[in-house]
Amino acid sequence: MKLRFLFSLLLGATLAASAQGGYQDGVDNYNAGRPDVAKAILTNTLNDAGTDKAVSYFYLGSIAFDEGNLAEAKNNFDKGVANNAQYPYNYIGQGEVALKNGNKGEAERMFKQAMDLNKKNTAVMIGVARAYFNVNPTAYAKDIDKLIAKALKESKNAEAAVYVLQGDMQAKTDPGEAAGKYEMAIVQDQGKNKVNREAYVKYANTYFHVNPKFAIDKLVELNDLEPNSALAQRELAEKYYANDQFGSACLQYGKYVANPNHFPSDEARYAGLLYSAGEYNKSIEWADKILASDPNNFYMYRVIMLDKSALKDWAGAEEAGKNLFSHPDAQLIANDYVLYADALSQMNKADEAVAIYEKAIELNPDKADLLPKLSAVYDRAGQNEKAVEIYKKYLDMGNGTTNDLFSMARRYQGLARSLEKDTPERAEAAKEGLKYIDMAIAKVNDNGFLYATKGQLLLTLNNDKPDAAMAQAYEDMLKCFDADPSKKADRASYYTAAYYLLGAYYTDVDKAKAIQYFNDYLTLHPDDEAVKQMVASLSE
Repeated sequence: MKLRFLFSLLLGATLAASAQGGYQDGVDNYNAGRPDVAKAILTNTLNDAGTDKAVSYFYLGSIAFDEGNLAEAKNNFDKGVANNAQYPYNYIGQGEVALKNGNKGEAERMFKQAMDLNKKNTAVMIGVARAYFNVNPTAYAKDIDKLIAKALKESKNAEAAVYVLQGDMQAKTDPGEAAGKYEMAIVQDQGKNKVNREAYVKYANTYFHVNPKFAIDKLVELNDLEPNSALAQRELAEKYYANDQFGSACLQYGKYVANPNHFPSDEARYAGLLYSAGEYNKSIEWADKILASDPNNFYMYRVIMLDKSALKDWAGAEEAGKNLFSHPDAQLIANDYVLYADALSQMNKADEAVAIYEKAIELNPDKADLLPKLSAVYDRAGQNEKAVEIYKKYLDMGNGTTNDLFSMARRYQGLARSLEKDTPERAEAAKEGLKYIDMAIAKVNDNGFLYATKGQLLLTLNNDKPDAAMAQAYEDMLKCFDADPSKKADRASYYTAAYYLLGAYYTDVDKAKAIQYFNDYLTLHPDDEAVKQMVASLSE
């Protein structure tokens, strides 16, 4: 989907800022599969008064383990034990590191120490099973199965953590079965008046690709149960977005960023979503707000450039582009060059626009639709030969819609008009233009603009002397345009040219027709004394 792709280009938001909530937000984000966010929150809240450091160190250790940094992982688990020797999970973490290092004996000693703290704690049993699973689910399948069976027996099949682990074990191979396990975890905790946020989020993440509606419905249910949960709000917004429900995503993200526990870097995502939803002015407001507190966030200049371009505020788009391109840390992408070049072109800064378009083409040589843009800049700058050359290159790549052929004909018309009359070069350019306009008319024969361009080319070919072929083209144009008289005012310049040139042609061919066309001309320009005199002369 184009909008989703574009959204991905908008943002490379850093995680420099922390969330407003406590360490539990970090835990929730880790369990939701967002370790980058979790790490930032857990690190930044480590010394808060309400933080359970043993828990935070366990999850920081788990993140380091997942990243393959075993030394850092063990260091965090050791700190966790030092802070609270009665918290079993850091022993499990120490065992996990030992197991990964090939020391199963040491691992089993640490696992036993964890379970000995409370021999009936089935959640700890599952924690050990998960450690085996994390290291090698195939090699330690028997150990995992044994612990799961024991936990189910001890809990009388009511331990939600068992079903979460089973869901994780099946998530990649059988998402439907995995979702069923997460649902069982949800139900088990509901019976204990608990909301299992981890199971809800994992259900949605796993089942989304099977049935997006069911996944979204599950997150709606979580939001109903925990309306103040920043995690629940964010996850639902993300799923709406992934399902191309941009309006719903934008509304939901608005709720999330209004939550004091939202992650500040996600504000950039909201600004991008507002753009995707067509809320351009609101998107600009948020981008400006972000830049006020984080002036180095060059992504916001990208957002503003997109918004300003959509609003056709070309001066604003140019300014945003200038800020983006001058930023020392900016990671520019091909689309940045296109947008900036578009703005420069619209501001009649042809030389600058050409250089930027050429860079965009260099970065994305397969993006053929950049060539017409470049051709248009050359055309507006009066570099007609270059305009023709670039557009011909575009057509030679296999592009040949009616509009492409029309544009090519107009480029040749511009080139022909720039050349001296009565020269072979002028005639050749006009003939080439006629070739393309006839190809366009062969595709669409009821478009008045095509006939108008044909009339202009024929007039140019004949060195501005009206002839029968030109007259026929303009009469065909009038026939097309007259089919919709409501648009006559919008097409006044075309009618003006046609009436005058047809009057001029018929002056020596059919005086009655000449008078008719000149009178039609006077309905648009009643104060043109020269034409009035011509009508009077023809009427004598």
